[in-house]
Amino acid sequence: MQPLIDASDLGERHRVVEVNENPSVGYLHWHIPNATLLLLYGELLKDVGVPSSPEALYEVLSSRGVGFDNEVVLYDETDNRHAALAFMVLTAYGYRRVSLLDGGRLYWYVLGRPVCTCNGHFHRPISIGIGKSMISAKELSRYFVTFDELLSAVNDGRIGKDILLIDARSREEYVGAIEIWGHIPGAINIPWNLLLDVRTNRFKSSSELRELFNYYGVSPGDDIVIYCRSGGRSALMWFALTQILGYSRVRVYLGSWLEWFSRGAPIKVGELP
Repeated sequence: MQPLIDASDLGERHRVVEVNENPSVGYLHWHIPNATLLLLYGELLKDVGVPSSPEALYEVLSSRGVGFDNEVVLYDETDNRHAALAFMVLTAYGYRRVSLLDGGRLYWYVLGRPVCTCNGHFHRPISIGIGKSMISAKELSRYFVTFDELLSAVNDGRIGKDILLIDARSREEYVGAIEIWGHIPGAINIPWNLLLDVRTNRFKSSSELRELFNYYGVSPGDDIVIYCRSGGRSALMWFALTQILGYSRVRVYLGSWLEWFSRGAPIKVGELP
């Protein structure tokens, strides 16, 4: 199953899941027919930067008919940042047949595809099977970097040398145009929206993405860590690098700026890393 699926290829065999931070403007307003709702907070994540346990997430998804053997297609109520985060977490937790719907809600709407305005759909609960929830800390470390790990890298001077740190937020957030913004010392800025077509929210072509990252000096062999405000935009960039371009050494600092700033870690203001 391809990690990125086009709206024209969506079929009855797929279990479609819409990830929402605010269902009132997303799933409950309208959704793709027969899609299942997954809440960003309280189901996918316990809090900002903290994924729900594998067991808790398995229980939620299996109660809605989503299991390891299903072909799961994810989208969300924004630009697929939350869907990309769900892709990361589900993949880390052992789901191997997961895709992102290219363009998400916006492209579905642009195409004039059917929508549903009901409050939800029933899917028969399934059993996840014994032994599926044995996820190790080592497995999660392939996808996510902790606050302590990143702080150590900053303090040891490894950012910009051993580790390429990318801030996926807007230029204004990175520079520090308002009081609570700035960036982690050593980080370069590649705004997440450069990855997407502004009319459809679809990813740009692989050649365009490769040219973009080459322009910013990002190479396939780099040890890359990405952060944003709360994890979603960095997950979208992780998806572009790993699932579209095939980069192998890419992780996300899931706590991102909200955790970094709130814990009083070093910050820098201005244009320079």
